[in-house]
Amino acid sequence: MSRATLAMVVSPIVTGPLFPTWDGALWVGEIDRADVHASSHRDVIALDGAEGYRRARLLVRDNGEPLGFVEADVTERRRIGATVDVRALQRAIRPMATQAVRPAPAQPAADQMLPSVTVVLCTDGASGETMRSVLACRYDSFDVVVVSHAADAGDDAVVTIDGRSVTTVAAPAGGLAAARNAGLLAASGDVVAFVDEGAIVDAGWLDAIASAFAADPDVACVTGLVPSAELRTPAQRWHDDRTAAARTVRRRVFRLDDAPDDLPLHPFAASAYGTGANLAVRRATVLRIGGFDTAFGPGTRVGGGDDLDLFTRLLFAGSAIAVEPAAIAWQRTADDVASLRRAAAANGHGLGAWMTKNAFDRETLAASVDAAPGALSAFARLGLEQGDRVEAVDGSSEADVVDSEFAATRRRLRAVERRSVAVAPFLALRERIGGAGTIDRTARGRHELQRGLATAAPAQPPAAGAAMGPVTRLLAAALVVATLVTAAVGSLAGLPTLRASAVAVFLFALLGVAPLLLLRPMPLARFAVFAVTGSIIGTIAIGYTMATAHIWDPVVPFVGVVVLTALAIAVAVPRDVAELRRSSLMPMAELARAAWDTTNATAVSLLGLVIVVVTALTHIGDPVRDGLFGSLGPGLVIGLAIVVLAAVVALVRGVGVAVPVVVLGGTIQLAQAITYGMPTVMAAARHVGVIEYIRRWGGTNPAADIFQTWSGLFAGGAWVADVAGIVNAMLIAAWVPVLLAFATVIAVGVLASNWLLGVRRPWIAAFLTAMTGSLNTTYFSPQSVGILLSITILVLATGPLRTAVVTGADGGNRSVLRARATGLSRIVAIAAISIVLAVTHQISPYLTVAALVVLVVFKLVRPWWLPLVVLVPAVVFAVLNGSVLDKFLSLGAVGKVLQNVQPPSHDETVFAQPLVTRLAFDVPAAALVVIGLVALLTVVLRRDRLHWALLVAAASPISLLVATNYGQEGIFRVVLFATPWIAILAAGLPSPAGRLAWVGSMVRGAMRPTAVKVVVAAAGVAVLVGVGAFGQTALDWNRVPTRSESAATQVYDKTAPKGSVMLLTGSSIAVPSNTGARYFDVGYLSREALTKYQDPTGAYDPTKDVDDITTKLVDNWPATKYYALVAEPFGAYGERYGYQTDAHYQELARAMAASPYWEPVWSEGTTVMYELTPAGLRHAAE
Repeated sequence: MSRATLAMVVSPIVTGPLFPTWDGALWVGEIDRADVHASSHRDVIALDGAEGYRRARLLVRDNGEPLGFVEADVTERRRIGATVDVRALQRAIRPMATQAVRPAPAQPAADQMLPSVTVVLCTDGASGETMRSVLACRYDSFDVVVVSHAADAGDDAVVTIDGRSVTTVAAPAGGLAAARNAGLLAASGDVVAFVDEGAIVDAGWLDAIASAFAADPDVACVTGLVPSAELRTPAQRWHDDRTAAARTVRRRVFRLDDAPDDLPLHPFAASAYGTGANLAVRRATVLRIGGFDTAFGPGTRVGGGDDLDLFTRLLFAGSAIAVEPAAIAWQRTADDVASLRRAAAANGHGLGAWMTKNAFDRETLAASVDAAPGALSAFARLGLEQGDRVEAVDGSSEADVVDSEFAATRRRLRAVERRSVAVAPFLALRERIGGAGTIDRTARGRHELQRGLATAAPAQPPAAGAAMGPVTRLLAAALVVATLVTAAVGSLAGLPTLRASAVAVFLFALLGVAPLLLLRPMPLARFAVFAVTGSIIGTIAIGYTMATAHIWDPVVPFVGVVVLTALAIAVAVPRDVAELRRSSLMPMAELARAAWDTTNATAVSLLGLVIVVVTALTHIGDPVRDGLFGSLGPGLVIGLAIVVLAAVVALVRGVGVAVPVVVLGGTIQLAQAITYGMPTVMAAARHVGVIEYIRRWGGTNPAADIFQTWSGLFAGGAWVADVAGIVNAMLIAAWVPVLLAFATVIAVGVLASNWLLGVRRPWIAAFLTAMTGSLNTTYFSPQSVGILLSITILVLATGPLRTAVVTGADGGNRSVLRARATGLSRIVAIAAISIVLAVTHQISPYLTVAALVVLVVFKLVRPWWLPLVVLVPAVVFAVLNGSVLDKFLSLGAVGKVLQNVQPPSHDETVFAQPLVTRLAFDVPAAALVVIGLVALLTVVLRRDRLHWALLVAAASPISLLVATNYGQEGIFRVVLFATPWIAILAAGLPSPAGRLAWVGSMVRGAMRPTAVKVVVAAAGVAVLVGVGAFGQTALDWNRVPTRSESAATQVYDKTAPKGSVMLLTGSSIAVPSNTGARYFDVGYLSREALTKYQDPTGAYDPTKDVDDITTKLVDNWPATKYYALVAEPFGAYGERYGYQTDAHYQELARAMAASPYWEPVWSEGTTVMYELTPAGLRHAAE
């Protein structure tokens, strides 16, 4: 020892008259790495004032930059006193200098000005040491605001100390949060820094804070290191152990969308974000969220949690939090054991109140559910929070130097914390009742907030795709209320149409709005998808439950959902009103400018839509031979042209693309529903029959047929029809597809936005999907609902990929894209949708699972077991309902792809399809082929994991054909589920690079002039709109039933005796058969089931044709009574069922009218229902 050389003398952070009386006490100081390494390994470092300490903790710095902490044994030397060995320190410090994961200090741009800073010190009168350290800061532009309980209200004092302006204001009633709000309002700097009374800040504290703000514009909060300045007693050591920020020297920036692997509780990993004891905020941002919540913090019943709440609200407001360890504020905590119980209770109270607020606040509700599993684990570790590891000079981990007596106290304190968490909600409630909250909770506070915001920085414009603002959300709530009021007025005033329309709109489209208003605001497109999906899910769930249980009382659940909706709106609206009031205090110029760009395209699109709607309302009637364009004339063309113009302008400008695309995606079907008032696909009629069956019998018979088994959609439709008082459920079949068309287009756009960058490409994908939609016609069917629910599940399961930095085999860092884990709240939503999907459609769940499995395999979805959430309900339901899997996933059909896709064979006479019939399918099919080729080109050019995954997902529906003999129905569903993926790939076509870079350069050069962009966009949009419109309307004459046909089937269902048969004198494709509740009692028979059509190229004898079909009908189909239906248009068409010309069918109709074998019993418009006469029966018997 006598040979040791003194290298330096280190002073303690704080000095005092008291000496340690505890063996675990630590002397605290700081050293610079350069000084240690410059010393000889034989040297020692003297510690001033370390008498009585056995160990020392040293903060190691590198030119002021904190690197970490070391603890070393203190050795007493005769001539020097208390020392630590340099050799031991060098060994402990050396690894700190080579930490590759340590980010560089935040540095602003060279020409960037640092913000002005106001330091707020809230004091009870013991802040002298803290004030001296603040005034000693080297920063140029800062002032100080002291919020003191000793000052008189309204008597602000301004003095100058050491050249710095110091303003003293009176502390308001309440706790620390209220005092800090007063400091926020009184501050003049762009940044407001808070430090606890009794702290000692580093000379570079403000420089580090300001640099962190300047380096990241979205950073609204900076927290610093709060090391313990004194560890003399067990109580101080307990505080040190409980404060992760006391040892955390890792520089980080946290954003809401981050998913740090080491913080599974983010954005609720509050201890990782720092502490309110050393906190700086961007003044304008914090004022815009209302400042600190005065229900939390010291001086209130809760006693803590004010910093936790602020961190959470800043993150969910879209701001970032930076942890800057160079901003150091040494803390001198209470040294007596008696204060520990109060501190532990305050910690527990603050944590419990914060957790309760998160669980009930709409901003954090879903995220709280996501964090629940991790929160349970964290609660078990409560009181064991840790910061960065403290190195020991012998290489071992930091030892627990708390003696056994204090260890028992520590366990008791953990119990106090846990108990305090349980009672915290009640304490927070008492604070709320007493008026605690943010600044704007009172009229005076709003006035003060307005004055504060007047001197704050201007508002930043919202980003593209930003969440709905309070105005939009209030309009959504108003729409729900207006719809329910309209339904009530319709009921009271005896206006059945008004009542039916309002109730149907509410249950099918708006039922999901109110629950979403209780959640964090989301982009409007996502809100619309979830609102419609939630409405359909809720309607199906209620209707199916009643129908399955045979408890059919439609009014009771309707009253229930109306009451719950009213309660949800009553809770949500005040919050939105408060936000609107707060936003009205802010400068709105930038917000208005951003909104104006989008409003232009929206207004023009809606103008075109209004023209189409008005035209349809003035041309209501049955289909004509020229389809919808023939019915509506120029009005339809003009309206579509205006929307196309809006879409072109939006595409060229890159603003407001969504609305024109959505309008184009559903306008045609909206016009068809208004004009015809009937479904555009005859197959929907048999689904209406199930609705009527449920309405009449109050339940389903799952053993009867497949429609009764997978009856979710039909049961929901029956509930809506009964509650709304809809007499003819064909109206539901006509209007629900309109909702599905709009919603599906939006859903594809939302799904595509997960992987396609910008505001154009996602909606181009949605547009491509919609314009080829005639190949998989959206109509009132389980599969049309199934595709919407499937896409919604995919939207919930996926998300934008996050960039993660990983260390490669060579030791270098590289960035990789990783999927975000699907949160528990989304998994719960997926499970709910999957259950409803399982009872609605027998195929959609498996195709959804196939896509999810692909995404899991390509690591685009986490967790790996997520497909099981969708698969299990479908399989369980199928197994519970007999041998359903054998019908749709037949083992005998596995591998026989060519056989599986073959359509059923028919012996009827085949006549060439009319050109319009062929083109109605061929033109959209050709467009889809071209889009598919573009999708393949995208994959070839991109050649990355993401695009290979999307390609395989597009091919995944083919699995349906591999294992089923579903024929053309299978092909239809393959196209239905593959089209969105193909469209997403096609919309992601990149500019050629590499060897083909010259091609990309030429294309970019050619497209540079705005006029060229407009011409190309106009041509592309117009062609695709033409393709989509033609495919959707070309077959209206043959495919859309007339109102009189629907009325005829209703009359037949009501009047025909059990066992009767209705002969459809045309094809079954062209008639709404099985539309009544008695479709098990009375049957329908299509013309081609009796006999072949006469040769259409030869002479046609209609009288003989009537005789033949009459004889065949009676001979082959025993029945109680025989009926026949003649209607126009009613001709059979298509190669699948043979073909009869319209001219021949007109002759057949006249022959029926003149035949003595058939007697007309009902007629309306062009439809006549006949009953077989006794003469006809005798003729058939002969």
